[in-house]
Amino acid sequence: MNLKELLIDYTDMQKEIKELEEKINKLEIKVNEFSVVEASSLKPPFQKQNIKVDHTDIKKKRTLSYYKSMLQERYDRLLEQQLKVEEFIDNLPNSRLRRIFTYRYLERCTWQKVAYKIGGGATEYSVKMEHNRYLEKI
Repeated sequence: MNLKELLIDYTDMQKEIKELEEKINKLEIKVNEFSVVEASSLKPPFQKQNIKVDHTDIKKKRTLSYYKSMLQERYDRLLEQQLKVEEFIDNLPNSRLRRIFTYRYLERCTWQKVAYKIGGGATEYSVKMEHNRYLEKI
């Protein structure tokens, strides 16, 4: 995936990262599904003890663990791609371009809102043209 595609896909990447975090957390709970029960020894002093009882069968646990690792790999890949986008924006040659790309991609602003935030007589068309001209150079 090239940089332009990463920029276009950035918003969806952020959403997918959050969704994957939720799925991984839910799977973690399912993989480690257990109950705590009270028991005592068969011989005196008969003290109460808490014992964890695992409810997940081995096959299901393996399947869930595999699925979790698959989701984790996708999550890691997305974080790497997100980092590439943020490094690209961080390394832009001037402050104005960094602000335009930050507002457009990181803050998900419309071109009109980007122009408003840039200020100084910037228009929706002018900031979009600056953005596009820079992307054509790379």
